Amino acid sequence: MQRILFCLLCCLPGFLYAQVNWSGSWITNTTDTTATKAPFFRKVFHTGKPLQRAVAYVSGVGYHILYVNGKPVTDAVLEQGYTRYDKRLLYNTYDITALLASGDNVVAAELGNGWYNVQSHAVWEFHKAPWRNTPRMLINILLTYKDGSKETIVTDRSWKCTTGPSQYNNLYTGEIYDARAELPGWNKLAYNDASWQPALETNSPGGILVPQEMPSIKIIRRIKPVSVKQVSKDEYLFDMGQNFAGVVTLKVKGAAGTKVTLSYREVLKDGKIDLAHNTEHMRSWPGELPFQTDIYILKGGAGTETFTPQFTYHGFQYVSVKTTADVKLDKTSLEGLFYSTGFEEAGHFTSSDPMINKLYEAARQSYRSNFLSIPTDCPQREKNGWTADAHISAEIGLWNYKSASGYRKWLNDIRDAQAPNGAIPGIVPSNGWGSDSRDYTFGPAWGSALPIITWYLYLYEGDTATMRENYDAIKKYTDLLTSGAENYIFKKGLGDWMSIVETPVPFTSTACYYTDAVLVSKMARILGKNEDAVAYAALAEKISTAFNKEYYDPQTMQYNVTTATALSTTIYHKLVPEPALNKTVAQLAKKISDNHYHADFGVLGTKYVLPSLSDNGHVELAMKMLTDTGYAGWAHWIAHGATTLFEDWPGQYTHNHIFFGDYCAWFYKTLAGIRPDEAAPGFKHFFIQPLFVSQLTFAKADYQCRYGKIVSAWKRVGKQVVLEVEVPANTTATLRLQGKEDQLLQAGKHKLTI
Repeated sequence: MQRILFCLLCCLPGFLYAQVNWSGSWITNTTDTTATKAPFFRKVFHTGKPLQRAVAYVSGVGYHILYVNGKPVTDAVLEQGYTRYDKRLLYNTYDITALLASGDNVVAAELGNGWYNVQSHAVWEFHKAPWRNTPRMLINILLTYKDGSKETIVTDRSWKCTTGPSQYNNLYTGEIYDARAELPGWNKLAYNDASWQPALETNSPGGILVPQEMPSIKIIRRIKPVSVKQVSKDEYLFDMGQNFAGVVTLKVKGAAGTKVTLSYREVLKDGKIDLAHNTEHMRSWPGELPFQTDIYILKGGAGTETFTPQFTYHGFQYVSVKTTADVKLDKTSLEGLFYSTGFEEAGHFTSSDPMINKLYEAARQSYRSNFLSIPTDCPQREKNGWTADAHISAEIGLWNYKSASGYRKWLNDIRDAQAPNGAIPGIVPSNGWGSDSRDYTFGPAWGSALPIITWYLYLYEGDTATMRENYDAIKKYTDLLTSGAENYIFKKGLGDWMSIVETPVPFTSTACYYTDAVLVSKMARILGKNEDAVAYAALAEKISTAFNKEYYDPQTMQYNVTTATALSTTIYHKLVPEPALNKTVAQLAKKISDNHYHADFGVLGTKYVLPSLSDNGHVELAMKMLTDTGYAGWAHWIAHGATTLFEDWPGQYTHNHIFFGDYCAWFYKTLAGIRPDEAAPGFKHFFIQPLFVSQLTFAKADYQCRYGKIVSAWKRVGKQVVLEVEVPANTTATLRLQGKEDQLLQAGKHKLTI
């Protein structure tokens, strides 16, 4: 029954979206992309008969806020989802039946620039994006009456428009809001819009219209400041106590025209926010609003005024609030709004070790801060969909959240960004920056996001539809790598980014190229493309042979590159010859021990080292490295107050990056021991193989797969370990414990003493 319900719920959105028969025109208020004020739109319409249902289909880019009779139609923020607008446009579906009255009604909207009309300047040059144009929208409101008749309200020149109090909005800088320019009741029926202008009919951004099937961005948490202090006559410093993505709501009372400037940062310098931190990629023009800054201008009066930026978000822990007149602020004056894509929870992990639990929460906080419509690298400096960051952190998302729909959407974005020859840019969506197919600028450690995440969706969700949809693009990308390789060694691209000790790029690039070939072969076999399966398996074998010819000495059974990343690369990618596996693992273990359990690897090593150790008899060493508070390491950040993960070990760059966080998935797979089975994907069958590390007295994980909840929980009782396992209906699990025979577990609850 649960499986049937799952299928029905998956099909229902498609059924609703299939009813759309778009009509009307796209509308805007200007053709000037340098115009800074956010436009208002409204239209009055009449419902003269008893209404059965009313549904609004809306595509508004960059961002839109829709109202019916003065009430917002959703609690989502930063709608519409980000895509390459000239290739693909998302639309949202809102049931507005309850908001309509019999007789006259008004529908109103405000538009923001978002990614569609970036007006600030940075190294990524989104101000030169090929899709750039003025904000615009297309709305169809389908009215279904009880007598069976239908009527559609559409956007066209009959709509009216003007501008309001939002004087400027931009993702990289912020928002300027002049409350003196407010139009009270502008989105309500009684408002007199006689002075407004007719809307301009305009062109579509160009992309195909498809439903936004992933969740919208929501306020997932409200955060109170932990402290506030007045650092000068006109400046207050708020500490939110944690690093997160979003904005703040300001409550303030003062004279009309008083300007309040909110500056958001992650770190302090000499007791004030460090205004230079994370600004190295900005190329601000004279007079441009500074990086991560919102400005509110008071309208004045006796009451308290409230301001929440609507069309931007920031990454921060600290907020400086400067005022041009005497204003009294306290801890109740600011409230943080944590923004993230509204994924439901899928899994949870806890243990007896406080540091492990803090690391777990830091990874989740970083992940939530870095999935706002797309998987991003950081929520302040870049906000870009870097491909390596996305695939390295994807398992964090799939274990902790029901994030598959977000990844399906983003894989569409990759295909939209893919060049005709198969090249994939380093950031997706892409305005063209980072697309250098001649030099393979980012290489397979980055571009492999397409095959790797497609494979994860198969492994975790049993999703063959996405595999089929992406197969040709994955094959084209792998073929491009083959054409660029020299005797099956791929020498270009980015490597172990942010490492302390460098590993040669050809070493890691070739390993990723090998895995791409392996995945194409596996996918081909699953999809019934047997010739491709054989051909790409043969290609993988050639790459493996070339790799070991280049880097491996069969006489000594050792590799000639011996960094922690290199050794773990050979193990993780299954390139090391079987006779040399134990020796290579021992080399890796010794290197970690000799380095006093500190990390010297970069982003690839953070994915490879822990499982290479724990899967081969060194879980105690992996745990010691993970929890050691010395420099460099994950626990070092936490011990020094971090609530999110950093971009680099020293903490010089952003303090809210997710790509060092794969240990969070390792908690589920190794400490709790829940592992998917690629032979029975989607957890139709799975493995329970926890490792009972001495540092823990208990560990527990639960995971909501598509069949139900999986639980693996163990605790020490005297000299024994009690393991409790829950296997969902219509699935089976194999219990694998060191030194024990495998045991098949049927659906139900199991309690074992070991």
